[in-house]
Amino acid sequence: MNMKRFFSAAMVTLVCAAGLLAQTGLPIKQIGGQPYYYYEIKNKETLYGVARQLGVSENYIATHNPWVNEGLEKKQLIFLPVPGQNTAQPATEFSVPVGNDAASIHTIAQGETLCSIAKAYNMTVEGLMSANLGLAPDKYVAGERIRVVPNSAMPFVYEKKATHFTRYVAREGDTYSLIAHRNGIFVADLQAANPNMKKPKKGKMLVLPLQASEKATGDMRTISLADLESYYVPRLSEIYEQLLAAKRNSELNIGLILPFQLHKQEPPKQAYLYTDFYKGFLLALDSIKNTTRRKINVKVYDTQHNLNVTDSLLALPEMRDLTVVVAPSEPQQLARINKFGQQNGIDVLNCFSTKNDDYQNNPNVYQVNIPTKDLAENVMRWMDDELGECSVIYLEDPDAEDKDIFTDFRAHIAARGISYSSITVTGELSYDRLSREMNPGTRYVFIPSSGSKNLLKKVVRALKQAKQERFDCDMVMLGYPEYVLYLKDYQDDLQTIDTYMFSRFFNAKGFRTRDFDTLYRRWFGGETLTAYPNMGLLGYDTAMFIVQAFNETGSMGTAPLHKGIQTSFRFERQNNWGGYVNQAFDIVHFTTDHTIITNVR
Repeated sequence: MNMKRFFSAAMVTLVCAAGLLAQTGLPIKQIGGQPYYYYEIKNKETLYGVARQLGVSENYIATHNPWVNEGLEKKQLIFLPVPGQNTAQPATEFSVPVGNDAASIHTIAQGETLCSIAKAYNMTVEGLMSANLGLAPDKYVAGERIRVVPNSAMPFVYEKKATHFTRYVAREGDTYSLIAHRNGIFVADLQAANPNMKKPKKGKMLVLPLQASEKATGDMRTISLADLESYYVPRLSEIYEQLLAAKRNSELNIGLILPFQLHKQEPPKQAYLYTDFYKGFLLALDSIKNTTRRKINVKVYDTQHNLNVTDSLLALPEMRDLTVVVAPSEPQQLARINKFGQQNGIDVLNCFSTKNDDYQNNPNVYQVNIPTKDLAENVMRWMDDELGECSVIYLEDPDAEDKDIFTDFRAHIAARGISYSSITVTGELSYDRLSREMNPGTRYVFIPSSGSKNLLKKVVRALKQAKQERFDCDMVMLGYPEYVLYLKDYQDDLQTIDTYMFSRFFNAKGFRTRDFDTLYRRWFGGETLTAYPNMGLLGYDTAMFIVQAFNETGSMGTAPLHKGIQTSFRFERQNNWGGYVNQAFDIVHFTTDHTIITNVR
């Protein structure tokens, strides 16, 4: 039989049964706050006879009055729900689609709830939340725009509270109050269920109106809002988390919200760099598509470098379905996207800005570029582990700017009680001046006060000579990330000195880089834009990390170290209420045998 026709036939049967009950003229009692028909058993009546007389099945009577299975007793009452008041249709094991019109937008009005909206549009509550996964049960307000799919609901099986009438034989000393207290029911309800007995008598049977749960089939067009909310409200958070988990396990929705500035005839260089990032991102997704278990959806939005455009994009209902957002570096846009991520449970990757500190109090922010202070602490821990108890000689340029990280180095070394001396570098440093600071049999680490090319130029000759002539000392130099920009002129010098350069990212230009370059030329023609870091590689590494992190652990915050071509990722949460900071960094060793060894920490 056609299932929809069968469902309609079942509905007709229910309506007829309800009509017969109403036609019997049975009186009604309020028990447990709900109306029930009641019928008093006559002498020698059987369950079969009562069922025929009332026009219902024996099973229907026994469902609500389980005691009748033990036999009927004269003057006892049986209770049957008043249809449409306190019960839904008996539960069925099938569901029938009602229809599926096109999705539309609804603006939440004051006082509306998820249940009332779902009922108004003939949607299931699960369907409404699934269509708006950013719409957490406790995070929706009047004025929000959400996606709805009218007439998409199907009849559904749910549990609801009901009253079942069971047998109880009174014992010595029983009172209505004592029996009610023992069974968790109200005295008034117990007395209403036993109107022919002024007080319990030992050996006499009473009917107990006990609260129970029963399965019912709900239909959004006929179920009462009170019943709907009674069932769903306590479960909304659990259902929401299950929907999120299912979504996470099946799809990965990534949004790139970046200022490509496509509306301009001549976009600025920054826009081209973001485009290069996007190209690298696409190359990674194409490379990994056959190894991922998830469906990957990438949505790309152009903020036009305009805060109003950014706000308009964030107001789109589809934004709440995103799993991860890659945000731009512009401070106001970044702050707005970070706030949106926190409000909607969406992870936000800050790949470009080093100055934003929203990660300190926003649990959804992932800071890719390790902050300067954290970088300094990590580098000094590495020095403690790898370079041992060494002496430090600072090479200080009084005119150099941006000394934050150098100040952190000095504070750490002082706190450790490590011996140090300082040389002020004004002009070119002489070998004699440097050599006077070095004692035989000592291991030294030279630390310049900044990564400026000018300071490196002033000290490099003296350091090289000391390395060659002071064979009675062991020495290395600590180099800054900026040194990567000077390799064309100074790589041989750095290797002669024996330099360890720390950096947030480094491209060793090995076979992985060559493979990427070949792929880039094949897809887009030409080469990636010259920049530090290389934006095409940054996009490639970022996409690879996101996909592999969700494949392996379901979260970027719990993923193990991911070694990229240029940028590596290993996130750690900053505090109990904050977000995550990438703790991975490179120690690049320019060795005296003229090799380059990269160690990702």
